[in-house]
Amino acid sequence: MALPKIKHPTYSISIPSSKQKITIRPFTVQEEKLLLMAKSSEKLEDVIDCMVKIVQNCIIEPIDVSKLATFDVEYIFIKLRSKSVGEIVDLEYNDTETGKVNFQVNLEDVEVKFSPEHTSKIKVYDDIYVKMKYPTLSDMKEVGGDINESNIVDILYKCIEQMYDDKEVYTEYSKEELEEFINNLPVESIANITKFFNTMPIVEHTVILKNKEGQTKEVLLRGINSFFTF
Repeated sequence: MALPKIKHPTYSISIPSSKQKITIRPFTVQEEKLLLMAKSSEKLEDVIDCMVKIVQNCIIEPIDVSKLATFDVEYIFIKLRSKSVGEIVDLEYNDTETGKVNFQVNLEDVEVKFSPEHTSKIKVYDDIYVKMKYPTLSDMKEVGGDINESNIVDILYKCIEQMYDDKEVYTEYSKEELEEFINNLPVESIANITKFFNTMPIVEHTVILKNKEGQTKEVLLRGINSFFTF
């Protein structure tokens, strides 16, 4: 006789970057095992791989999570954690003046914040523009988890979606052609491209904390590491 099938509850959420509606289910024992693996590893790549695998498992629709923007995966993971383990998480803030402050955050209040200054279309020279796409977690893994001056060129290879001028849109080109294009960019254009990454949507939440001295402080939680310790 076949064992009974467990029917999990499902929830509808939207992918922040595309607003596409998707259906998710809570973690099961399988995903909890992956979480334990992530917690036991000190390697960034292991944590990222586990997160992608968990989110992929828990989305009902046939979506390739590895191609989603970093903030999309982080947002979906937070909502999965809320539906699976509980909405409230206990966090700790180390106040430089009065020590540690314990507080709680409701994960249902956490959203992706979009900057009004953000644009994916960037002028790089006269009438030449590039259209950028968001880095994936795999892209971030390859550059060490952070975008800075030393790896901005490396991430560009992954995030330039197309180039265009007043005559044509260029979407098909070789790796060598792209490398030559990037290497010939004016130095000042890198500042415009860096702004794309600096103003990129991010999982963000503001909390008002009160320390033991009765003083209040506004603390900004940014990125998934602010909400969980793996």
